[in-house]
Amino acid sequence: MQSITSGKPVSSPIEVKGFVSLKNGQILIGKVNKVFPDQTAEVQIGHQKMIANLEIPLRSGEMYWFQVRHPIEGGVVLKALDSPDLNVSGLKGTAAQLIAHLGMTPEPAATKLAEYLLTNRLPITKETFQSALQWLKAADAAEAGLPVIKSMFIQQLPFVKDVFDALFTQYKGEPFHKLLSVFKQQLQDVGAVTRTAVKLMDVLDSLHVVKQNQLQQNGLQNLVATWLDPDSTPEMKSGAFSLLQKTGLIPKGITESVFLESLMDGAEARSGMAKISVIDKLHQGLQLLSGAKSGAFAKVEEIETTINRIFNGHDHLPADIHSIQRKNISAEKLSPLAFHLLQSAFTEATAKKAIGGKKEVNDLIGYLNMDTEQIEESKGMVAELLFQSLNKLPEARYVRINEKLVLSHVLEAEFQTIDFTNGPSVAHQLKEMTKVLGLQLEHALINLSGDDMKEIPNDLETLKPLLLKLLNEQIPASIKEMAEQILNRITAQQILSQENGPIQNLLLTLPLNLGSIQTDLTLQWSGRKTKDGKIDPDYCRVLFYLELERLKETVIDMQVQNRIIKVTVINGHGAVLEEAAGQYLDILRENLGKMDYRLSGVSFVKPVNEKERDLRVKPIPFSEAGPYSGVDIRI
Repeated sequence: MQSITSGKPVSSPIEVKGFVSLKNGQILIGKVNKVFPDQTAEVQIGHQKMIANLEIPLRSGEMYWFQVRHPIEGGVVLKALDSPDLNVSGLKGTAAQLIAHLGMTPEPAATKLAEYLLTNRLPITKETFQSALQWLKAADAAEAGLPVIKSMFIQQLPFVKDVFDALFTQYKGEPFHKLLSVFKQQLQDVGAVTRTAVKLMDVLDSLHVVKQNQLQQNGLQNLVATWLDPDSTPEMKSGAFSLLQKTGLIPKGITESVFLESLMDGAEARSGMAKISVIDKLHQGLQLLSGAKSGAFAKVEEIETTINRIFNGHDHLPADIHSIQRKNISAEKLSPLAFHLLQSAFTEATAKKAIGGKKEVNDLIGYLNMDTEQIEESKGMVAELLFQSLNKLPEARYVRINEKLVLSHVLEAEFQTIDFTNGPSVAHQLKEMTKVLGLQLEHALINLSGDDMKEIPNDLETLKPLLLKLLNEQIPASIKEMAEQILNRITAQQILSQENGPIQNLLLTLPLNLGSIQTDLTLQWSGRKTKDGKIDPDYCRVLFYLELERLKETVIDMQVQNRIIKVTVINGHGAVLEEAAGQYLDILRENLGKMDYRLSGVSFVKPVNEKERDLRVKPIPFSEAGPYSGVDIRI
């Protein structure tokens, strides 16, 4: 064993990249660049250069194995380990030497890890090597885990399994919206396993991530809701009723009044309704209306009072609800009451968030038409009409104007999107979605004051805390596995969004609906802070990753230097995009000027290498540059 003691880093105008702090016990390869007369030398370890005091003679231009020892007076002792000439042994031989120095058993997985660490000039200890090897063996794609190990070293992240799992899930690049949709479908398939699962389904609904079969599942319900919505215009109501007839839920060729009268007449034939449920209230109300036709009441006002008592939760109606003087009331006067009764029932059912709330809505639709096969057929018909309208197919031309209004209304509700033409609206939507994901939970809890304690329940109703809670409950293995993957993706975003000296990095991946297409919007932002700790608006870099239906993978790289903005759009259809965007560049330049920014140019390029093609899959380019480094680095 021989040793040298390092001093201060080399002063250099060159930016030091890939700097990794040296820790006790690390084994690494270093090169002696220069030997100076005063028994000092410039030693390079990876990208890091330092001035070292020589305790033993070393030759310039040679590479040595070094092991880091405990710091001495602010420096670091590097012990030169005896080893053969590294320039002759080759990578495999060098990897074998490393494994031997670590005292580990040679095996293919260990050799591959050693070669990767050596190739990327990363410092190694026995503990970190053993941990990394164990994680890679357990991973379903060990090859994809190697860059994650590199990122953990370069960014100086805690070298623990939870961090590896989170970054590994992120690096594999499974679309986030797909994970969320599959998870929602799994929860639906197994039913309401726990109350936490029900809350998770509501959160996923708020993210608008469930689109598979959604037109068929919710389309019919939305048509009925539009028909019964008190805020719907007469034109919308008539259009919805007409569409319900086209789907077969309501018989064709009859008026709304006739259908409502049929519900009243058929009430006596229906039985077995669940007590205290919305359906039971509707059933009781329709029975009263049916009785009113036969002279059970004298005035319409008496019926209204009785129906209100039912919906206000009165279990028993007064014995004198029927007037002494009774008379038959016409169906024409009773139809508005029947309609109001349906409105009240659907309003109460759709407002429920507890277990069984959505089931009651479906049961109410079943009350309108007792033929279950017909209801399934009607759902398919609604989905077909919506699909035709969405894609502007020729068949959609046969839809009436009022029906088109309803279909457009339903589609807007089902495929809610962010208005990207409105900056403040986009910012608000993105902030709201980060809250729903639970990305800000830990920050909120750390900075919580006594006055904010009442807000904790709202923070705990977001995706991340609900996933953590679900994992502690009795759930099927498939749901647990998917919940862990989603939790890892959220945690990875938090890990990669960190302060690094004066530099602030942010990674955000959100599920996004563009019309009927689901995709991910991934945003990476890197900027510096001013002396007072605020974000410097003059300098930053923003990367957007988006996969579009026809343009496919699209990356937008925006760099801001001294309020001068340069935009690069990377896409396989660069020429087409450039031609289409030409008419908007002057508008962009003008609007940026209003905000005191100057557009230097927008360029459209095709991906020219594998790295650019891979940006969408592994959007972690900022991390490759390593943590912040500058002249204030000390070893």
